Amino acid sequence: MPKISIIMPSLNVVTYIKECMDSVLRQSFHDIEVISVDAGSTDGTLEVLNNYAEQDSRVRIINSNRKSYGYQINMGVAYAKGDYIGIVDTDDEIVSDMYEKLYNVATESGVDYVKGTAKGFFSLPDKERYCYPIQIFDLEDDYSRINVIPKDTPDLLTMDNFLWYGLYRRSFFKNIKLHETAGAAFQDMGALFQIQSKAKKAVYIKHVVYYYRLDNMNASTYNTKGFKFIANEYGYAEKFLSRLSPEWHTSFYRKLFHHFMDRMYAMAAAGNFWEDTLLDMQKISNRLKWANETGFLTLKDLPEEQWHDLNLLWKSPRLLYDKYNSLLMEGKEALEGVIQYLKDNSGIIFGSGKRGEFLHAQLLFRGYKNIIAYSDNNTAVQGKRKYGVEIFSLKDTIKNFSRAKYIIANRDYAQEMKKQLLCLGVKERDIWIYSYAIDIRLFGVKLD
Repeated sequence: MPKISIIMPSLNVVTYIKECMDSVLRQSFHDIEVISVDAGSTDGTLEVLNNYAEQDSRVRIINSNRKSYGYQINMGVAYAKGDYIGIVDTDDEIVSDMYEKLYNVATESGVDYVKGTAKGFFSLPDKERYCYPIQIFDLEDDYSRINVIPKDTPDLLTMDNFLWYGLYRRSFFKNIKLHETAGAAFQDMGALFQIQSKAKKAVYIKHVVYYYRLDNMNASTYNTKGFKFIANEYGYAEKFLSRLSPEWHTSFYRKLFHHFMDRMYAMAAAGNFWEDTLLDMQKISNRLKWANETGFLTLKDLPEEQWHDLNLLWKSPRLLYDKYNSLLMEGKEALEGVIQYLKDNSGIIFGSGKRGEFLHAQLLFRGYKNIIAYSDNNTAVQGKRKYGVEIFSLKDTIKNFSRAKYIIANRDYAQEMKKQLLCLGVKERDIWIYSYAIDIRLFGVKLD
């Protein structure tokens, strides 16, 4: 019998399925079975999966007669034989030692589940990736871990938002049932709620185990029916609330609001108001209003700006959309300003931190490859590379790239950095300041 059953639901993911399957089958932990539950793919996905099954006896193909992520996962669990269950979405990739790391911790600690951390990523030209961390707890290093009693930790519901970077004891997970609605419609939310409110013991480790793809435009993240999906999924999950404490109710409705806001950001990034789901927006708004009136979601439960957004939603979903559409347009205009400034000239990003990396990634995603170097005052990063270009000291960039234009990627110290450039002889016309606050959702504008 295998130690781990890895369930992989698929539907028309031929663009990504090979990279995903290769990452699973190349695991350093070999005692696995791979249960691929395909819901009638017509783009070549099933043929690819069958080839893998012919070459590797650990792969089993199960055909689902329903196009439902929840139904496919439930079916995979029913077929699973392993002591533990993992779930991998078939447009993502996993790290080669993911299940070795998680299995060792799970068996040593005897927990209901163990989770690592992940990275969300967008694909860029030349096989580069823009990544950002997804982690629940701020742990020091790969050897540190935190033990949690999930059923006594309602706040975990708003912190831990994904199924796939975990390993679950099968005897525990078989009692978890995903909502079997059509398509990929956020059914993992209801599953997570059941897991977190029932689990007696869990461990979280810092080790990165999973790469979560954010540039698949067919994913539920970008579906204009997102508000309908949320309304249905939270309606399903709400039935598990009755036996839980008021603190769980507060976390539940706080998560509902956060999930709603994620869709609001996506809609704002798309640049048009989704009229067809206005009734679903209103349904969610009314449910949050009820939570407020019953004392489950009050001013003390949200940061000030989020409370302001919630009140704006209660007035009108369109008012909330207008606010975030305006903010995202500011970001788009800031990026367009950089592009117009650079034109066909070579550019150097002064500041190799998160803002500089974010700017470079956006330029690459749009096809602009004229960033030739980074400059940074931090000696610890000098000599390293990002997206194929080197990080130099400021003096070295001025010496080596005399005709380049500079983009200061900093918000707090931009004027001081500009003075530094001017003192070293750079002309003011060759300096641009990019200080827009980082927001990964800006990629939604470009992917639209």
